[in-house]
Amino acid sequence: MAEIYKLIHPVKYFNDYLSRKIRPDGRAFHEQRNIKLNVNSIKAADASAVVKCGNTTVVCGIKLELATPKAEEPDVGFLVTNVELPPLCSSKYRPGPPTDSAQVTSTLVADIIANSKCIDLKDLSIVHDKLAWVLYCDMVCIDNDGSLVDACIMTLMASLKTLTLPKVTYDPETEEISVDTSVRTKLNVNGLPVATSFALYKHEQSNIVLADPSSYEEEMCGGIGANLITCYNNGILCGSQKFGGCNLSIECEEEALKIAKERAQAVEEVVDVCIKNYELEINK
Repeated sequence: MAEIYKLIHPVKYFNDYLSRKIRPDGRAFHEQRNIKLNVNSIKAADASAVVKCGNTTVVCGIKLELATPKAEEPDVGFLVTNVELPPLCSSKYRPGPPTDSAQVTSTLVADIIANSKCIDLKDLSIVHDKLAWVLYCDMVCIDNDGSLVDACIMTLMASLKTLTLPKVTYDPETEEISVDTSVRTKLNVNGLPVATSFALYKHEQSNIVLADPSSYEEEMCGGIGANLITCYNNGILCGSQKFGGCNLSIECEEEALKIAKERAQAVEEVVDVCIKNYELEINK
């Protein structure tokens, strides 16, 4: 009966829950979904991770490649991010070229990584003006149930935290390149940026902030995704973007920033524990 009511009167169904200070899935307004994380999931990749936030599931794989740096930036490597949203992950998508949602999400992920300064691209340089690493970071969404950017950033950072770079030698006279995969060094990662999504909804005379919204909540709040995304790295706010939804009052903004900061600490602990367990296993 509840599903029929939800289908016939979706707005009233949603408002009935919010008026009782609870969300349709039983969570409080500030409550996030459970997180499950696994690293080194794809053996064919140089580093990988799978994250599940509620039902939202994203797989990340990183491949390494050698390339010549740009002429204007001879001491800088490359980090290329790409997010794929196949029809498998949601009924909203169809087979074919990348959708607008996929391109917007890819851009958001790239902006967050750049603004957080978690990766110094100079660390990817091998030989000045001759050789540098390219990190191809591909994220594939298996199930999109909201807060997609959060899951993408989490799985990408877990992958980068476990990435090791092989030793590369370059002969300037013959321009011969040799790669020794038996000698590897960990990629230097500064902190761990964590994105937190919010849906903003005007209910009666007040604005409500819903943390870690599901896809249903995102739709009800009038967005193609989350209405607000904030990012913290090392306890410092490094980005905030708003997309549609109701107006954001000062009180709502302060509440969202507080939730995002607390969630960043929790996610850091999850990622650190997962990576420590992984390192213990490989060092046995």
